[in-house]
Amino acid sequence: MRRKVYERPKNEIEQQLARHNLEKDMAQDHRAFVSPVSSAHVRRLRAERWGLIVFLVLVVGSLSLAIGLS
Repeated sequence: MRRKVYERPKNEIEQQLARHNLEKDMAQDHRAFVSPVSSAHVRRLRAERWGLIVFLVLVVGSLSLAIGLS
């Protein structure tokens, strides 16, 4: 039978390790969030957005045409 005295440091060590990993991950996410975005990436995102808008308009238009003709 194990004593709680021996289990307690293990839990504290695991908590410290989890806290350290959380802080490291948060710092990594912060660096990725504040990094500058290239203009090529912005152009690609805008092109994708317009492509999705055109696709949505075509789908809605074709559905309304199909409903109108039936």
